[in-house]
Amino acid sequence: MTLDAHIDPLMQPVRPLVVCRYLGQLALMLALLLAVPTLVAGASGDARLALALLFAALLPSLMLGICARLPANDRPLQTNEALVATVLAFILASAFMTIPLASAGFPFLDAWFEAVSGVTTTGLTMVEDPQVGSAAFIFTRSWMQWFGGLGMVVLSLALAFGRAADMHRLADAASLEEDPSESVRIHARRVLSVYLALTACGFALVLTTGLPIFESLIHTLSAISTGGFSVYADNLAGLDRQVQLAILAVAFLGALPLPVFYRAFVHGARSFAEDLELRALTTAVAITALMLWAQGQMAPADALLQALSAQTGTGFSTLNIGTLEPQAKWVLILSMVTGAGVGSTAGGMKLLRVLILIRVLQLTILRLQVPRHAVIAPTLGGRHLDSHQIEHALLLVVLFPLVILISWLPFLAAGYAPLDALVEVVSATATVGLSTGITGPTLEPALKALLTLDMLAGRVEIIALLVLVYPGTWYKR
Repeated sequence: MTLDAHIDPLMQPVRPLVVCRYLGQLALMLALLLAVPTLVAGASGDARLALALLFAALLPSLMLGICARLPANDRPLQTNEALVATVLAFILASAFMTIPLASAGFPFLDAWFEAVSGVTTTGLTMVEDPQVGSAAFIFTRSWMQWFGGLGMVVLSLALAFGRAADMHRLADAASLEEDPSESVRIHARRVLSVYLALTACGFALVLTTGLPIFESLIHTLSAISTGGFSVYADNLAGLDRQVQLAILAVAFLGALPLPVFYRAFVHGARSFAEDLELRALTTAVAITALMLWAQGQMAPADALLQALSAQTGTGFSTLNIGTLEPQAKWVLILSMVTGAGVGSTAGGMKLLRVLILIRVLQLTILRLQVPRHAVIAPTLGGRHLDSHQIEHALLLVVLFPLVILISWLPFLAAGYAPLDALVEVVSATATVGLSTGITGPTLEPALKALLTLDMLAGRVEIIALLVLVYPGTWYKR
């Protein structure tokens, strides 16, 4: 008997009505979030954008929210249903924002690209000069990154949508690390409180540099969400060093696991300083900065700032990435791939999973040197690693490069410089936003569409997108 014969009877396809019910709840949260840029556009006098947001984004979200009133099913939410609802939430949020962005005069595909880049907190852009748009347009782009950074799922959990068992499923689908001693709702509210507090503190920090209030707000929203949208055509290149450093310091905070800040508030600063992912991120930034500086092409300040930008997944740039030497581009690629903290707003594979891979390799070598009956429990930073964590980390380590390779080949076929094209693909898949100049309005439509797929895959960590397109998710053989 084949393996499929054993597994097939156990496979449970998604129940469309259940997915629609939870998607409706997420749509209501999205409607609440979209009310903010709608009001800003109306108050600032941008009637076209305000109407587009109202009729193409906010009202459709409310209409989809009707699905939240569908009756609850007796069976708990399945893992595949939670994953499908999460992926569809990001796709629908991007779709609803496409027409409002297109109302500023951009082609539909470019507007879709911009919406996906915003909601997935990537930062790659089709807008050559943001200042040609209105202030409301600039705010809307960064606001998408801000709510995309935390995720609509986490916001919904904070408001306690659904039953407790189902909320656990959604929390797992959203990669929300939960303390077993507390409920998902309490944990999500704490994460939301930390996110709001970091946004407020970041805004105050950037303001102290003398940057105007509006520009400070925009860059804070983009930095704390590790998004990277800027007010300026040259990104951060034209700003003073202290402004650049303040903005990327905010990005560093956003790249740390949000629960770390709450634990520091409760248990003191020592627990913060001893956090494994804080130390890993600090070390990774320092190593990346030293490697960039060693190339001899960057000033120490630029090397540090670009290391912060790449490792945190923010995508702000203080110089032209396309002019860098190949060695520097390889350093940035490695930095973008490894990413930052699990439970943060950053993308990439995440440093914790890289550490898990290293730990598994260490244990494999160690087991070859001890008696077979010896029991070696996998631990990392004093915490036990369960099989699910190890399996998930190893799977992502395999899938991430595979997605990058498959996406890179069409760029090579189109005749782009191999290394520059690789930077673009890695930047999109790791939801970073650094660009060598390939990404822009003149990019071939098929490659624009490919990069949007990479951004979505990177934001939901690939596996969820595979679940969505897998036929067995939707019907039982």
